[in-house]
Amino acid sequence: MTITRETGETHLILVDAPFDAPEEDWSTWGAAASGAKQVITPVQVGVLVSLLALFIVGLYRAPDHALRAALDATTFVYLLTGLHKVRLLVRSESASGNIASEPILPEDDQLPIYTVMVPLHREGRVIPSLVQRLEAIDYPPDRLQILLLIETDDEETVNAVAAYPLPVNIRPVLMAPGEIRTKPRALNIGLQHAAGEFVVVYDAEDQPEPDQLRKAVAALRSAPEEVVCVQARLNFYNRHQSTLTRLFAIDYAIWYDQLLPGLSGDRGQRHAFVPLGGTSNHFWTEMLRHIGGWDPYNVTEDCDLAVRLSREGFKVAMMDSVTWEEAVPRVQPWIKQRSRWIKGYLQTFLVHTRHPFRLWREVHSRAYVDFHVLVGGTALLLLLNPLMWTLTAVYMSTKGTQVGGYIQTLYPPYVYYPSLVSLLLWNFILFYTGAYVCVRHGLADLARYALLVPFYWVILSVGAWVGLISLVRNPFYWDKTEHGVSVNGT
Repeated sequence: MTITRETGETHLILVDAPFDAPEEDWSTWGAAASGAKQVITPVQVGVLVSLLALFIVGLYRAPDHALRAALDATTFVYLLTGLHKVRLLVRSESASGNIASEPILPEDDQLPIYTVMVPLHREGRVIPSLVQRLEAIDYPPDRLQILLLIETDDEETVNAVAAYPLPVNIRPVLMAPGEIRTKPRALNIGLQHAAGEFVVVYDAEDQPEPDQLRKAVAALRSAPEEVVCVQARLNFYNRHQSTLTRLFAIDYAIWYDQLLPGLSGDRGQRHAFVPLGGTSNHFWTEMLRHIGGWDPYNVTEDCDLAVRLSREGFKVAMMDSVTWEEAVPRVQPWIKQRSRWIKGYLQTFLVHTRHPFRLWREVHSRAYVDFHVLVGGTALLLLLNPLMWTLTAVYMSTKGTQVGGYIQTLYPPYVYYPSLVSLLLWNFILFYTGAYVCVRHGLADLARYALLVPFYWVILSVGAWVGLISLVRNPFYWDKTEHGVSVNGT
């Protein structure tokens, strides 16, 4: 399909960009070739089975030593993760000015063709508001190609799009039937139709700041050559809808306003691991094709792409712009969303640790540690937390009895004191960070909700276990987040 727009002396034709991979090869092209289609390798299975067997044999032959060894390892993970987060917070304070931005935005005649991809699935009711938000983007329509990526059998969305008068630069693209239906699969197919020099992905409920594309053009053109992606900050326009949305907003503020600037601020280091959000990441289109697009089998394709960028020596920078999203306001759908994220973290960790020494050589020490702690460590601790909370509760309720005495013997001083540091000091720092970030970044009305973070951690761990079970039972299932459910989602 060809779109022709004429405005004055400008005559631009937005055509399907030439691309080597035909649509039917989406399952083997690029990242799919060596990605999460194989969830776990025989070698990884062997390692996990061997560790489990060693622990079981240890419980049988020397239970005290086996339990102490398990608690030693767990304490080490908690301590290392806490130290790493404190280090990131310190780095972030010194890197707060390292935002890829350009004070002088390009004029219309200096702007390239830009492609916006919006994957849709059962989003019929938000089409009118979506089109309004896309039309509000401050970018010349004759240089803006917007692709709505829709599954062929999604009658709700197909009918809603067909019934709504779309601007000429907004084009629906129907996905060919496939064995899986995931957002990254749709993005790979959409990438074949992208005509822009730059490309960005937005979700159906996103509301980017109007000048975000102009800022992205300026940032990418002025950045060092290794910077191939700039990432906008995310937060929620319905953050006051419920207690959960307030806690979610604090979580996002810590992540996007405090931690990510520290991860992306090391300009002197070529290899860095900077996790990507699922939306508002702006790329050089040809680079994205060169690296192989997204892994269609990974349910957190953004996290996987961040690792592959680091392995190639590319960098991600933060840009001074915000995209407002819709926070899930109820616990049950929130757990479903978070379970998919943890499931994808586990997928990504398994994929990129198939050859751990090769990964270390490619990304170097700092990015290697950041990846292991932020991806593998985050998922592991969320799974371990309920077990450790239960152990603590049993000890507190049986202190002075035989059971409490036995638990106490499992914590010799060299384990007890690091555990105490993890329990008290790290938790205090996380409480303080939540309140501090809220006050510093214009969310002071949310600061008192930082005291409720323990309840947030509980549902995080529930989501982690749901994600692990889903990974075992149905590794490629994409648990769709419903949009348009906020107080102003329509």
